[in-house]
Amino acid sequence: MKVLYVSDLDGTLLNMDGRLDEEAIKELNRLIGIGINFTVSTGRGESARRILKDINFKLPIMLLNGSINYDFASKKYINEKVIEKSKVQEVINIIKECGSKDIEVQVLEGNEIQRLNANEWNENKKCISLNVLLSEKQMKKLIKVLEKVDGISYYINKKVYAENEWFCDIVPKGISKGSGVLEFKKKYGFDKIIAFGDSGNDLPLAEVADEFYAVENAQDIVKQKATAVIGSCFNNGVIKFICK
Repeated sequence: MKVLYVSDLDGTLLNMDGRLDEEAIKELNRLIGIGINFTVSTGRGESARRILKDINFKLPIMLLNGSINYDFASKKYINEKVIEKSKVQEVINIIKECGSKDIEVQVLEGNEIQRLNANEWNENKKCISLNVLLSEKQMKKLIKVLEKVDGISYYINKKVYAENEWFCDIVPKGISKGSGVLEFKKKYGFDKIIAFGDSGNDLPLAEVADEFYAVENAQDIVKQKATAVIGSCFNNGVIKFICK
């Protein structure tokens, strides 16, 4: 049976400093070296490539909640999905009306993901994700409006590394960590998916995985959807589970 292991990054594979320690890097490379099929699926973009540069991935990694992949072997971004141009401007306007000006537009320029502010974006640029930081009050207001907008999907979560901050990731309609994993399953012929996560944007992984494990520090709603709860991100719970 051909099995794919796929893990979220922040709060799941990474420790609470937002990085992999030397032991984790060594063990992941050992596992991949003996034939374990391992990749990650994250809401991060360009920063994930830097964080994971010391891992000898044989498979591409999935970024921006399934909007784009990065292949370390070819050193190229691949398989991007783009938000319709008219929808980008519509969402920017909505976010501003909800009281937040901290809007980031992630675009693919050549072989690089650039992070622009809303005023820098124009219709000649391919937007693969919109991201915004919010207060809890702004977040509740934004949800009510975004759920009426066609052509997008969105994921709202409490920020892992900060108190009282929320973030919203907006991607093309139907795109999620789950859709990205299903594409992987079909393309590479995997028979079974084992996934790991900690927060709301990992729930689409739980829906499509054959087994889904929540780390001990995960949100309660994620634990409720999990096959089981494993060790926390503080002590490399995902890697220790795979080793077993």
